[in-house]
Amino acid sequence: MLILGGRTPGLAASLESRGFECEASARPADALKSISRSRPDAIVISLPARSASSALEALRQSPSARGVPLVFDGSRVAARSLGKLDVDVIAKSLEELEQQLVAGIRARRVADRDELVRRRLELLLDVTRAATNREALSKLGKVVAPRLKDALGCEQAKVLQFEGEGPRKAFLVDADSRTPIDLALAPTLRTAIETREVAGGDGTWVYPVSHEPAAFAALVLKRVAPFEQEERDFLNAICVALANAAEHVQAQASVTRTRTSLESAYLERFKELQEANQRLKALDRRKNELLAVLSHDLRAPLNVQLGHSHILLTDGSLPQILKPSAEAIQRSSRKMLELVESLLESSRAEDGRIVLFTKAMDVSETCQEAVMDLQILAREKSIALRAEAPMSLEVVGDEPKIRQVLQNLITNALKHATQARQVTVRARLKPQPDGDVALIEVQDDGLVADSSALLLAFDRSSGLGLSICRDYVERHGGEIWAEAPKTGGARFSFTLPIRQAKPARKPVVSSAAPLVLLAEDDPVFARVCTMGLSGHYRVEVARDGNEAVAKAKALLPDMIVMDVFMPNRDGLDALSELKSTASTSAIPVLLISGHPDLADKLRALELGHIDTLTKPFSLSQLLTRVGDSMKRSTAKVSAVGVDSETGLFDQLGLVNRLDQELSRSGRYGRALTVGVLKPTGPVGTKVTACAAVVRRELRSPDVIGHLGNGVFAVLLPETAIDDGRLLVNRLCALLEELGLNYQPRLIDVREGAQGAEVLLERLLA
Repeated sequence: MLILGGRTPGLAASLESRGFECEASARPADALKSISRSRPDAIVISLPARSASSALEALRQSPSARGVPLVFDGSRVAARSLGKLDVDVIAKSLEELEQQLVAGIRARRVADRDELVRRRLELLLDVTRAATNREALSKLGKVVAPRLKDALGCEQAKVLQFEGEGPRKAFLVDADSRTPIDLALAPTLRTAIETREVAGGDGTWVYPVSHEPAAFAALVLKRVAPFEQEERDFLNAICVALANAAEHVQAQASVTRTRTSLESAYLERFKELQEANQRLKALDRRKNELLAVLSHDLRAPLNVQLGHSHILLTDGSLPQILKPSAEAIQRSSRKMLELVESLLESSRAEDGRIVLFTKAMDVSETCQEAVMDLQILAREKSIALRAEAPMSLEVVGDEPKIRQVLQNLITNALKHATQARQVTVRARLKPQPDGDVALIEVQDDGLVADSSALLLAFDRSSGLGLSICRDYVERHGGEIWAEAPKTGGARFSFTLPIRQAKPARKPVVSSAAPLVLLAEDDPVFARVCTMGLSGHYRVEVARDGNEAVAKAKALLPDMIVMDVFMPNRDGLDALSELKSTASTSAIPVLLISGHPDLADKLRALELGHIDTLTKPFSLSQLLTRVGDSMKRSTAKVSAVGVDSETGLFDQLGLVNRLDQELSRSGRYGRALTVGVLKPTGPVGTKVTACAAVVRRELRSPDVIGHLGNGVFAVLLPETAIDDGRLLVNRLCALLEELGLNYQPRLIDVREGAQGAEVLLERLLA
């Protein structure tokens, strides 16, 4: 405590008796010297008011007195003589003076403490920032040392740094110096670095920076008093920040070295690829020259072979049993000549691309010819080779190349399919959103050891033949792929754009003729069936199950001919809805499918008597079946599983349908919500009206059933439980308008239902 004033001795004695350490100065000049020397916590001014003003002005202008609390002792001065003094506090009594001094000293210490914390945080932040600034790292030791000295009140603060690769040199760095040091002569430093623990002795403290041999090794601090826990925590944080900065710089240096190495390797590899590309171009030119010579030299013997085969066939003296062989020789010679011409033209192409000589061709006929040519090879392997290409499919393509693709695929099926007994070549029309295409498939029934290997079947590393097939098909604008169907074997498929043909003219029939609804997604098959039926019936076509149901309800046809497998909604699903609707339940239906066990499946679904026809079939068979079905359908008969009162599913039909939906939900991972609406009172004669309301609000994929006594059940495919709850609540509100109160209950099938019957029992319980 510094006391400035004429009555200093008495005041000093009073303050010292209260526990303050005091120093007295009679003049302001002496007080300024004492402030610079002893740095007091507060200054007590005990001067007359007139003298105090000039002393205060001198203290305010002194930098050493800045921030020191100024307290005026006014216990012996009249209040009217004080005027306005530029002091922090005026104490009227000794007790008030003591209180003000204690409060001022405490406030100053808090401020000093806050300032110290601020400086420490700034230092820690600067060190952390240096981790992202490589240039600042070399100067970081010089920056950290003096600021540590100020933040911790140390006599000295230095940073021990390592430099160099291999045997590294050690330096003690501070703001003004960079002194090399031999660790062998500094046991305290060496012990701290080796043990990674804080070491101290004779007022010197060593804090190791990192567990790794980083650029920063330790902080060397000189202070007599040991560090408190808070100061040790601060030092540990500084050590971690310095270690992170060094590690970041090392990582950046490693990345830079790696990037430089990769760039060098890339340039070397680029030069190698350029040289290899030049060699490949030279080899390609030599290859084209060789192909041109070979194709030119092969044409002469092929022309001779064609001439002799022509003589054999036209001479008339060739035995009948040898005539097919001569025709096969002639046909093969012509195809070989076409291949040679194609090879010659390809060799003339400057850019090496595949050259196509396209024309209109029937790919179905090409499939049948390819099968005929390879029958001898199939018989040698005891394999049945057959073609299923009954319809004409005109495409625009290079016939020799497409024939080569077919021959390669068939030969591959005969060669690589183990335990195969049958190879089938199919050709059909496949609808596509951007235009129909011809789909050609070559399938065997052999054993495929690794189905995943089929994904790489067309890679050049797997063989040249299939790779050529891919190049030819893609050059035509088609696609080619291989897969292993669940039925076994391997299937190689490719597509070709079809040639657009003029639409066929529809035959004119009487408006009184029976109406037949044909539901078929294959446009070619639908066109053939329409041509066969249109001479006897009026024909309406539906492209999928949803369209078939909508047209059947709107047109009420006399007969429905429906394919089982259709997009969006299959035939069995559409048939179930038609048989559960009163207006369409009695319409005779002829289901067509390629599976011979379709009749057994229909009996298992309990959909009643449904006529079936298995593909392939002739148009005469179709006409006969349609006529017989119409003759048998002389009355409307309700389907089994249909509620006679409402035309909806009864409990048996609903259970069968729920089994189907549960199977689809589990197979495709789709949401399914099942609910029951139970009336709180008798429904009476309003059952039919309630059924009409519920049926009107549901979508076409949704299913509704009447379980008796006004209890309705709904199946909501692809509907989450929350969306289903909103729909059922809306149904209850509409039924309430009829004067009936319904209580809904819903279940999400993902809750673990164990079958349709168990699920309904839970809902009805």
